[in-house]
Amino acid sequence: MRRLLWAIVIAVAISAAVYGQVAVAVRVTQSKARKSPSSQAPVVAVLHRGDTVVVTDDLPYWYKIMLKDGRSAFVPKSACTVIGADDLENTQPPAELPTSTVGLSTITVSGCAEKTVAANWSVCPSTGSGGTYAQAYIQKNRLSVPCSYSPMSVDDVLALQGLPHAVRSLPDNDPRSQYLHETEGKAVRVEGFLAMTKDGGQEGVNCGDAHRVDTHMELVDTDQIDPKTNRQKHIVAEVTPWFHEDIPAWTTQGLGGFASYLGGYTAQHQSRPPTKIRIYGHLFFDEAHAGNAGTWRGTAWEIHPITRIEIFEDGEFKEFK
Repeated sequence: MRRLLWAIVIAVAISAAVYGQVAVAVRVTQSKARKSPSSQAPVVAVLHRGDTVVVTDDLPYWYKIMLKDGRSAFVPKSACTVIGADDLENTQPPAELPTSTVGLSTITVSGCAEKTVAANWSVCPSTGSGGTYAQAYIQKNRLSVPCSYSPMSVDDVLALQGLPHAVRSLPDNDPRSQYLHETEGKAVRVEGFLAMTKDGGQEGVNCGDAHRVDTHMELVDTDQIDPKTNRQKHIVAEVTPWFHEDIPAWTTQGLGGFASYLGGYTAQHQSRPPTKIRIYGHLFFDEAHAGNAGTWRGTAWEIHPITRIEIFEDGEFKEFK
């Protein structure tokens, strides 16, 4: 009965929604999108596990969807998982979004040589455990270490355009999708103060492995107040397992020596005022946390993965490795 009620709720939500308000994620290895709602209809596209698409109509046994190239197609409901309505707030496309300004100016790291960090994808693939966030996991698992970065402040990152949870499912001509592709992946250098470090959880990006977790770091723009009192202005940066292996010094404990808090925001964890720090890495929009912006974090935009760290010591920034 509970499943039936939930199916009714989903059907009502989809049928009442206007274009762009509901999305589904492909939950099977592969699903054929067809020209009409029939298993005998011509195949328009082949979707893969983790692909997300916008639903435009709800039919018996089928969803009518909008493909990334703007074409309409139909997929079996049995192959899809509906992304919850609570995660799809503010998905109506605006008339336009501002053009991303990230990357208009760059700095080059002295003595740098571009490289790619080693990874063994047999341990865990770049898509992690797959599912709804498979496309995002690929972004989190980037391995390139560039030499040129765009300088940003914490406030600059906080000012980046907020996007909906389902942004990766939107057609390529949607202004929000365009803004994501213009901005995400840009190599940036963010200067701020290290508020806190802790071990990340057992996440799908790392195949749920308890021994392969990110180091979660939070940056703020000032060392004049206790960081736990202004978390709505924090930005997040992450050291991923492949970079842990490449630079063993980048442990939670090692980086925690420069943080105001280690392991969480409790009185017994506070150790010192936050250290001034520079974080280098790739911009990433973590749509799973789009609803948390303004609460325990200032934005769903992150520096993820981190590719270089510098600590301010003795009047100058020094690489930490």
